[in-house]
Amino acid sequence: MFISDNITRKSNLEEHDSISSYMGFSCQQNPYCFEEFYKLLKSIKPSRILEIGTSLGGLTSYLKHIATEIGLSTVVRSYDIYKLNWYEDLRNNDNVDIRVENIFEDDYSRLNNAEIIDFIQGDGITLILCDGGNKIREFDILSDYMKSSDVIMAHDYAYNKDFFESEINKKYWNWHEISESDIAEAVERNNLSSFMQEGFTKAVWVCKNKQ
Repeated sequence: MFISDNITRKSNLEEHDSISSYMGFSCQQNPYCFEEFYKLLKSIKPSRILEIGTSLGGLTSYLKHIATEIGLSTVVRSYDIYKLNWYEDLRNNDNVDIRVENIFEDDYSRLNNAEIIDFIQGDGITLILCDGGNKIREFDILSDYMKSSDVIMAHDYAYNKDFFESEINKKYWNWHEISESDIAEAVERNNLSSFMQEGFTKAVWVCKNKQ
């Protein structure tokens, strides 16, 4: 199983540094996320994954590998606005579709790439991961295009600031960029519900599915 054999962790939460790596690709995730994503993919069996924020590539690689291990032919497409040298390795070795472009308008008012809508609304379940430069707006915009049973997530999440300070900060993670109140309108507008949230709370991801 890919969960433990290929994962390493370098972490010093006192210095606000928590980096894991998978198969040589680093990722800015705490180690709790790996098992939770494994459980999630086994549960929902997504046809495709849309990741906003490739960053160092470790999570991208992990998601493709565990999908393959589970026996899925999941398409993994990841976007980032910065090009890193090892993205070609991800494309060639892991068969991941990495695209270097900004799919949002500069002010995050809307999408500027209609192809994303078609990708999300393809047959089967889509898993959307918001981990770019404005997670609140990414969640707000992309959730409008979800189909029934699709799942949307956002990183650096805590239910609210008090919960982050008392339960998360310097224990599991040191960044807090999105709270439940930030996504409340999108959740109500798109009939979203919490999904597998108990496990993802320590992994600092919010997880919602569309009813």
